[in-house]
Amino acid sequence: MFEINVESKVDINEQYTESRNIVGKKDKYSNLCLKNLIRVVGDSYTKKDIIPLLLIERMDRDNRIRMTLDEMSREFDYPKTGLSTLFTKLKKKDFLKRVKNGEYMINPAISYRGSRMDREDLIEEYHSIGK
Repeated sequence: MFEINVESKVDINEQYTESRNIVGKKDKYSNLCLKNLIRVVGDSYTKKDIIPLLLIERMDRDNRIRMTLDEMSREFDYPKTGLSTLFTKLKKKDFLKRVKNGEYMINPAISYRGSRMDREDLIEEYHSIGK
């Protein structure tokens, strides 16, 4: 869990040493700047492939996207019927769930905003949708 740089130990006295540079391993999660990623790879993929990233970029702290398909269609410059078909596929793959008309929640196991505790609460909330 933690990585200690042995060479950074400093002797305080004969009995004790002090470690400076204890680094927590952070390879469990990755941070992305979606706006930059979309800008870089946008020309390499179809608009349909980029839409899940656009959705993640627009989700709020509750992992929700509060937009109708009409609004998304205009904002993403993508046909509403195509979005509807894509959303059906994304729901089947458990990428998102429809909370109510004009509100969708992205699976926090895929992406979330906030702390690890927030994530646990969001996962519980996500799995309770539609029950």
